Amino acid sequence: MKDVSLTTGEQSANRPSNADTEIELLARETHVPRELVESLYASERTRLERTARIKTYIPLLIHRRVKALLRERQPRRAA
Repeated sequence: MKDVSLTTGEQSANRPSNADTEIELLARETHVPRELVESLYASERTRLERTARIKTYIPLLIHRRVKALLRERQPRRAA
C-alpha cells in the first residue's frame, strides 16, 4: 500500500498563509478590493521588517496599520 500522507511542506502549500488570511480578513472588514489590501500589506510588511527591532509583533502592527490606512481612504459619510 502506498503512503499518501503529505509532508509538512506540502500541507502548508495547500493552506493559505497567515498573510493571505489577514489580507482576506482586512478586505472583507473594510469592503476594499483584495488587490489594494495586498499591495498595502506588502508595503507595510517590507517597511516594518526593515525597521522593527522586535519582530514578534510585526503581523499585529501590519494589520493595525493597513486597517488604519484603509479607513483613511474611505469617504466620510454624512450623519
